[in-house]
Amino acid sequence: MRYAVFVTLIVTCFLRPRAAGAMDQLCDPSFENCRTKLLSLIDAETQEIDVGFWFMEDNRYVQHIVARHNAGVRVRLLVDPRGDESSAFNQGILDAFANAGIPMRKRVASAILHWKTMVFAGQHVVEFSGANYSDNAWVPVAPYQNYVDESIYYTDDPAIVDSFMRKFDDSWIDTSSFADYANVVNPLVRSYPQYAIDADLNFPPGQSYAARATGRYDAETSAIDAIMFRITQQTHADAMIAAVKRGVPVRLITEPTEYRNPARLWDAWNVDRMWAAGVKVRIRAHAGLNHQKSVVLHAQHTVIFGSSNWTSPSDDAQQEHNYFVADKPAMFTWFVDQFTRKWTNATGNAETKAFAPLPPDTPKPAHPKNGGSGYARPITLQWYAGPWAHYYDVYLGTSSSPTTKIAADVHLGPSESTSDLKQFSVSGLAAHTTYYWKVVSRTAAGKTATSAVWSFTTGS
Repeated sequence: MRYAVFVTLIVTCFLRPRAAGAMDQLCDPSFENCRTKLLSLIDAETQEIDVGFWFMEDNRYVQHIVARHNAGVRVRLLVDPRGDESSAFNQGILDAFANAGIPMRKRVASAILHWKTMVFAGQHVVEFSGANYSDNAWVPVAPYQNYVDESIYYTDDPAIVDSFMRKFDDSWIDTSSFADYANVVNPLVRSYPQYAIDADLNFPPGQSYAARATGRYDAETSAIDAIMFRITQQTHADAMIAAVKRGVPVRLITEPTEYRNPARLWDAWNVDRMWAAGVKVRIRAHAGLNHQKSVVLHAQHTVIFGSSNWTSPSDDAQQEHNYFVADKPAMFTWFVDQFTRKWTNATGNAETKAFAPLPPDTPKPAHPKNGGSGYARPITLQWYAGPWAHYYDVYLGTSSSPTTKIAADVHLGPSESTSDLKQFSVSGLAAHTTYYWKVVSRTAAGKTATSAVWSFTTGS
């Protein structure tokens, strides 16, 4: 428990070189109640509350926001009904806000609204993070044992607050990426001056997250520590591998359910590649979810955190918010201490554990039919590889135990569906001859699975 007190003191008491007001705080829902402060900000607001979110599940926010709306405080919501796909509770939340008469606009661009932010105009405060507005994303079920990994940020830093006010207004009046959802009866106008955007902030899709982040990765000379929920964009993994190759140690904590998520096949490939290249990898061991997105760059005393995962949509398609912090030493220390605690399980609780790469599925035959005959030459061997293999060795010969490798380490990728068959063409076969063949599948971590031996007989 002494560790929790230490972290809280760092967060609430630090001084920083950048000018700001009284509030510049980080909250860690692995052991802290981060919701109480947000509800207090809602209750204290007397002018305007602007909220943008991917999905919301906790009805407490509805009750408190609606109460301020009923008290005459202006409220605007930017939402995305596609969040229903991620949360069964989201539609009920949207309905409750709409029924309360709160003006709402929805994102209609092809990529989603991935924001998680609230702006409090009268208090000149903004809250943002990667945390969806769910119960367990803000308050641990059991401290250090069952929680959602996040780093939730509150600030009254004028440059940061002004930037979020500007970006919220930009979206509110945007008629190409947004459409009216409910209760928009007045003309679409700005609430705030057109403030400049702080250079430390990054707002996809207008700005690339990956390009800016990899520039910082490439400049790092000491060490990189990352906590990342989803990793499907090759760019980030390549940069981590390059850092290791130039002698910079890299440590990564990631989410095990994403590693073998059939809807995110390339997460496993990127994690396996980094592990094989020497990136030290640990995965969540506690009972919750590792949903955090943060990177610590030690030599640069810089932290990158926000809403973007290491994915192509989060790079330049989805609407995101990220903060590249280089001038707030206590924030850097907070993220270093948080990562160290999780990496070492310093509280005595198993928050993380060593990563062990998993093997691919066993390849299954598709063509030619096992034991079939009369096949014309040349022939194309086809097999279903499953979702996790990426590289293949093909063996073929006239012995029932083929040992001749006719293809080595062929990078064909996974079978992304049952109809997505991997294939390799073979020429130079003799007529009226029975051939035996097998496939060895391999992940990017070098884990293998070997098929049964199949046979076919050529025709004339």
